[in-house]
Amino acid sequence: MERERLTVVDTVRASISADGLVLLDVRGGVLFASNHVGARIWQLIEQEHSRVEIATEIAADYNLPIEQAQSDVLAFVGSLVARGLVSDQAQEKSW
Repeated sequence: MERERLTVVDTVRASISADGLVLLDVRGGVLFASNHVGARIWQLIEQEHSRVEIATEIAADYNLPIEQAQSDVLAFVGSLVARGLVSDQAQEKSW
């Protein structure tokens, strides 16, 4: 099982509230918002968890089938990587 780590880019600032997540890349001016599930994923990224670990946590936290959690995490993290908010150390997108 792959153990790549995701890391937050050092120019990104996060604000998490009961409503969800707001990210700002102070270098590029990118603003990104998400719901409370995205906020939970962000917290796990900040702790440098892998996609597999994040999907496992999300499945448990929200009582989801692991396949759905994997798909949702892959899409969400892909959006963060594409916007330059998260660094993907392995550059690997498959499970």
